[in-house]
Amino acid sequence: MRLLLSAALISAKGCGGAPPFVGIDCGASDERLGTYDAAARECFWSAYSNGSAARWSLRSYTIEGDPIPTTLLFQPKGGIGLVVTRDTSGDRFGGVGNQRIFTYRCGTMTKTPHGDDISRFGFLLSNCGGDGPSTSVP
Repeated sequence: MRLLLSAALISAKGCGGAPPFVGIDCGASDERLGTYDAAARECFWSAYSNGSAARWSLRSYTIEGDPIPTTLLFQPKGGIGLVVTRDTSGDRFGGVGNQRIFTYRCGTMTKTPHGDDISRFGFLLSNCGGDGPSTSVP
């Protein structure tokens, strides 16, 4: 049994999977309707503003309660830049063609007001390639 486990671990290591993320991990937020993670947004904005690599995972929900996982990645070195990945495959009412994983590679991110509360903000990412010219993260 140990030999089999060792072989599996060696095989997995040798497959050349994605390297581990090196940078500021702004955490994983679970935002149901009406909730807002100010600390995670500030963490990601601060890292981006300072040119530091950062990652933030956000799980928001549709009105019906379906999860929409989103990941923001900022990797200033290596030509990666800003990447947003949004998985709408769990949205039961998303419509044909909208239940999939969307990926945006963007050049710019700005703060945008979040709802009616001026102390809250989201992000607008623009100059994007991939699934559209821009996207927002509430």
